[in-house]
Amino acid sequence: MNVIILLFSLFSSYLTPSEQQQVQAPAHFFTMQPEAVLAFEQGLSLDRYMDSFDSMAGAALYAPVEELLLTKGTPLNITPDPWQECLEYQYADMTAGICDGMVTYIHVSPAQAGLYGLKLNEVILNPADDNVRELLGYPDFIAEDGDVYIRGNAALKIYRNSITGEWDGIDLFDANAS
Repeated sequence: MNVIILLFSLFSSYLTPSEQQQVQAPAHFFTMQPEAVLAFEQGLSLDRYMDSFDSMAGAALYAPVEELLLTKGTPLNITPDPWQECLEYQYADMTAGICDGMVTYIHVSPAQAGLYGLKLNEVILNPADDNVRELLGYPDFIAEDGDVYIRGNAALKIYRNSITGEWDGIDLFDANAS
């Protein structure tokens, strides 16, 4: 029995806290506090340039051929694409490359743009008057034959004459295509 009393006295300091060990929890641990929530602005984009390329000359990139025919009507000509195993649907105001049943590129010449106008995402684009910088900013890549702008999976290339600097044509195409 003496052993039990001795053990009890040894461990009694662990069972009853001394005055030094008693710590009061701060009152703010027990009060309800609102959760901190990070907020962000969901407003207009601060970027003033086009952030995507969806369509040009009234034709949508990646549209099925049926949608192109509903939008633009019957093409003037359908010819084989000289560079790919695809077809070119030639209209008065543009040419659409059709591969695997969908629009993979759209081409507009300066003559077509002069006669019919040129719209990119339903916004008037005029490379001759150089409103390109206002709408697109600086090119993502400058090639020997023109300026390239990339937005997501789509790319826009404005071909320029190496001697005069005037634009020779414009293509909207899949940026991942080789």
